[in-house]
Amino acid sequence: MINRLFHILAFIFPSPLNVWLHRLAGAKIDRHVRIHPGVLILARDVCIGREALIKFGTMIRVRTFCLGRKSKIGYFTLVNGVSDLLVGDACIIGPKCMIDCSRQVVLDYYSGVGPGSYLYTHGSGMPVTEGYRATFSPIHLKEKVWVSMRSTIGPGVTIGERSIVMPGTILLESVGPSRLVAGDPGKLYNLPRFSFRLDGDARYELAKKILVEYRRWLEEYEPRACHVEDSLLALEYGRRRVSITIDRPGDIVILTKKGEKSNAAYFNLADLSTDASRFPARLDFERFLRMYFGLIFL
Repeated sequence: MINRLFHILAFIFPSPLNVWLHRLAGAKIDRHVRIHPGVLILARDVCIGREALIKFGTMIRVRTFCLGRKSKIGYFTLVNGVSDLLVGDACIIGPKCMIDCSRQVVLDYYSGVGPGSYLYTHGSGMPVTEGYRATFSPIHLKEKVWVSMRSTIGPGVTIGERSIVMPGTILLESVGPSRLVAGDPGKLYNLPRFSFRLDGDARYELAKKILVEYRRWLEEYEPRACHVEDSLLALEYGRRRVSITIDRPGDIVILTKKGEKSNAAYFNLADLSTDASRFPARLDFERFLRMYFGLIFL
């Protein structure tokens, strides 16, 4: 009863107060997690990783709810069922999704579900005495799977690594890795394979391209003076001068004081690792990388 009171209070208050209330109710929540007001989480076990985000209007009522580091759940998403929702690191669940957890639903590392999609682990509702089936089975999205907007995934479906489900697809059977699925019902296509290794010059050139695009973005959408010269982006951030530069073989480094690496943040393009610093220039740049290049750093 006390825990339910904490949940109701958390529904009303904004972050970080609601995060604190969820912790009082027994949730294991890491640092820098943001939960919008109007979010209701009713689960026996809750674990939310560092820098995760749950947006306004989301309702979660399951047995176990886990949300990995830097994963996001969009506006007005409904999750309901007697089983578990287990979301890995760097995952995205778009706005207005509906996830039925009559059986377990699992999203592995860097997987995503587009806006308005439905994941159903049961297929019952009509009387079995008249020949209708009652189907209950888990759903599993493996590593780097993308389910595009307004798709429906049925019970018992496992989607293999790096597969893509195209918009509006209805998928009722499992698919292997590196497949492209489209249609109603879903038809399977081989996803073209390409050999691309981000090493050497390719990594360095990508880092330079990111800096150029970030400068263009700042010039168009942010009232901030900046310029690029010799693979270094210099800009004013409040009263602080910030430099974003590239180390060989292609790490992106943000310097808060000229020439002092001890005051630097970094983004490693080889393994998508980063540091834990929280100054605003770094956070803005990380949001840009996620939105425009699909890069989520852990």
